[in-house]
Amino acid sequence: MQAKAYLPIRGSQIYYQTSGDGEPLVLLHGGFGTVEDFASQTPELAKHFRVVAFERPGHGRTADNGEPFSFTTMSEYTVDFMESLGLKAANLVGWSDGAAVALLVAIARPDLVKRIVSVGGFFNTSNMSAGDKDWFKSATPESFRKAAPEVAKHYDEVSPDGPAHFPIVFEKMVRMWLNEPDIQKEELAKIAAPTLVMAGDREAIPLEHTLELFRSIKDSQLCIVPGSTHFLLAEKPVAANRAILEFLLTEEKPK
Repeated sequence: MQAKAYLPIRGSQIYYQTSGDGEPLVLLHGGFGTVEDFASQTPELAKHFRVVAFERPGHGRTADNGEPFSFTTMSEYTVDFMESLGLKAANLVGWSDGAAVALLVAIARPDLVKRIVSVGGFFNTSNMSAGDKDWFKSATPESFRKAAPEVAKHYDEVSPDGPAHFPIVFEKMVRMWLNEPDIQKEELAKIAAPTLVMAGDREAIPLEHTLELFRSIKDSQLCIVPGSTHFLLAEKPVAANRAILEFLLTEEKPK
């Protein structure tokens, strides 16, 4: 059974959902994302874990605030959220922006993290091609709406700020993406939590970047899902869920 609620964090009312029982597992959505980013994963994961999914300020059902978007701030909200709910030694499953947030939480607060699953993750701006950077530099809220109509439509439907606020969130998001994250390899090397680096074989993020992330985290595991893009969680849910659960439910590290 799924429970829905709001939690006051730093003056924001953070929307979250919980389902299942057992060891805590926190889902971290992507940019412009919501808890629905994991619609194909939550029911399966909830058979084994207490799944907690929340929406960061300016995303989904959590209202925007006056702060600029930054990966550091998003990781701080995540830490505050986890501490408020008493989620210690939790598993973190992050997609896209959420994967970068998971890495930052593991670096800053290793005591809160048991395992990490990074799906379509990245650690610095080299994840974005020159063409993508040029597109975002010239993009407008209107052109983004045309390029990603489902994302914009979902924002309009669930955001408490309403469709008129979308340009402000868009501006904050693009500014962040063009400049962040900037996680050093030396910081990635400090991550002690067992980590699964997962990506599609047709990722927009260069495979070299994914391999660099994998090689920078000691004893991490790599999973490339065939026939999938950055949206592999929705495109190949059976394969993705099987790999995630096998990783999370196996106690021993690979030799």
